[in-house]
Amino acid sequence: MKVKNLLSMMLVAGMMLVGCQNGGQAVDQSTENPQPDQAVQEETPAEAIKVVSATVSATNVLAELDAEVVGVPTTSQPLPAQYADLPEVGQAMSPDLEIVASLEPDLFVMDSNFQASVEESLSQYGLNTFFFETGSYSDFTNSIKQLGVEINREDEAKKLVSGIEASVTKALEKKGDQSPTVAVIFGAGENFMLATDTSYLGDLVKTLGATNITSKLEGDMSSAYVQFSLEQILAENPDYVLRFAHGNIEETAKMFDAAFDSNEAYQQLDAVKSGKVYDLDPTIFNVSANLEITTAIETLGEIFYGN
Repeated sequence: MKVKNLLSMMLVAGMMLVGCQNGGQAVDQSTENPQPDQAVQEETPAEAIKVVSATVSATNVLAELDAEVVGVPTTSQPLPAQYADLPEVGQAMSPDLEIVASLEPDLFVMDSNFQASVEESLSQYGLNTFFFETGSYSDFTNSIKQLGVEINREDEAKKLVSGIEASVTKALEKKGDQSPTVAVIFGAGENFMLATDTSYLGDLVKTLGATNITSKLEGDMSSAYVQFSLEQILAENPDYVLRFAHGNIEETAKMFDAAFDSNEAYQQLDAVKSGKVYDLDPTIFNVSANLEITTAIETLGEIFYGN
């Protein structure tokens, strides 16, 4: 009995000694041996989406979003360096859908302006198609965000759009109470028209707080460009005249100069008298939105509110 009691006392003393060495703290077994459901799990990278683009504007946006592009449009315009030597799929208005399908893209991006002409053919190839819109400032920025969602580049798209929106905010900082009136004359050869609020250029003017004179003219102004008479421009007498040459740019620029120099009616405009007639740089401005939009906004902001 005495031996048993002695052994019991030694066992108890040993347990107490271990307890003291552990600082009186119980060992957390869950910390030393974490359960599988408690292990830190690494984030799964977003799935790469293979894209074929048939529009220059969208291709440049895709480059900014670091997209995996496997096919590009056929164009004389420069494309992002990282997409050099990729297969070409034809021009924006008539892409070769057989080539597009052979590249097996997860997403095919087309200009929305040509949707109607290819929609029937698209259904035959079963292509998942995104129609990129460039008709206005808001169409363009919304398309960037939606495209970002489609290709798992949502954060990159939001960042790109934030930069564009910031340029508008900065341009409007100098606006104050000013509300300039503007005539945007679109020229293609000898044919001159006025750009309305539904055009890309007209929408930029509106976005920057100026008033397009077409909003005051009678008649149907739903088209992007409308015919006009000199009497209409004289009646509205805009603060600024923006001239935009399209197509044969050099020839149209000469036509602009000849018309304004030789026609006394143009000379009566306050914008002409005060030197507020501007020829828009075709490398910055276009009939549709592109990534030069930030520079275009900065340029118009300087024209309207820089002085």
